[in-house]
Amino acid sequence: MKALQGVEGHVEWVETPSPTCDVGQVRIRVAAAGLNRADLLQRAGLYPPPPGASEVLGLECSGVISEVGAGSSWQVGDRVCALLAGGGMAQEVVVDARHVLPVPEGLSLAEAAALPEVYSTAWLNLFQLAALKPGEKVLLHAGASGVGSAAIQLCKAFGSPCWVSVGSADRLAYCEDLGAQGGVVRTDGIESLGDFGPFDVILDPVGGNYAAINLKLLARDGRWVLIGLMGGREAQLDLAHVLAKRVQLLGSTLRSRDDQFKADLLSDLGQQVWPLFGEGRLSPQLAKTFAITDAEAAFAELATNQISGKLVLVIDESLA
Repeated sequence: MKALQGVEGHVEWVETPSPTCDVGQVRIRVAAAGLNRADLLQRAGLYPPPPGASEVLGLECSGVISEVGAGSSWQVGDRVCALLAGGGMAQEVVVDARHVLPVPEGLSLAEAAALPEVYSTAWLNLFQLAALKPGEKVLLHAGASGVGSAAIQLCKAFGSPCWVSVGSADRLAYCEDLGAQGGVVRTDGIESLGDFGPFDVILDPVGGNYAAINLKLLARDGRWVLIGLMGGREAQLDLAHVLAKRVQLLGSTLRSRDDQFKADLLSDLGQQVWPLFGEGRLSPQLAKTFAITDAEAAFAELATNQISGKLVLVIDESLA
């Protein structure tokens, strides 16, 4: 089969061995794969896959099941999308059958490829780890990103008002159209987010240079969930704020979680979140698709930080 691999800062569509399909796994003929910031980091050599995971890029994909290992209830021909530790940007992928969800009714496979990683991340961090309750106020940094787009919709669907920080006025308008109450453009200074706070939960892919202001913006018993370090890995904090407000700082990653953890997460997602697509309360925010042969252009566009929503690589046009 062919697969996309990161090689010295660029990507190559190369021949690789097909994976075997064992007990409890399914093989998916891949239609499309979502592109995430983690793929940028892996291409640059900064984010290697966990031990035992595929070296092929891609943390989510959609497609059609072509082989079913023993012990799985999936059927050959089922239209699915999958959460992966790697391997999605390939003509086929083998994955734990418990990490697969059906394509929501009415969605194309290209749209479905934009769902697993961002909705898993938003659901895990806001609703499972931070235990977000209806009515609690949420701040989403990088609100127009793929994760941010999913998080805004989930906050709206489950009754928690949210605000965002973003990179431009256009992206702020995009977030408000999705359901955000408002927010700020970061070049204008994120300190003005204080006008909307204090916040019960902050979902933060930035870290470093936002850390001190996050503490000021949090309410008493607030939860700060750190999911990335786009703004650096070091910060100077006044720990008196942590103590006085009883703040919880939660560091969270998904890719390196074990199979059972992901299976439980996907099961919860399938029960609590997936039905909302059919009801029209959630939607994939597919900004643009690229053919797999144009993968370098897709990576370059994501790196601009100007994308609202998700980019998807189409691997099999006959399916997507």
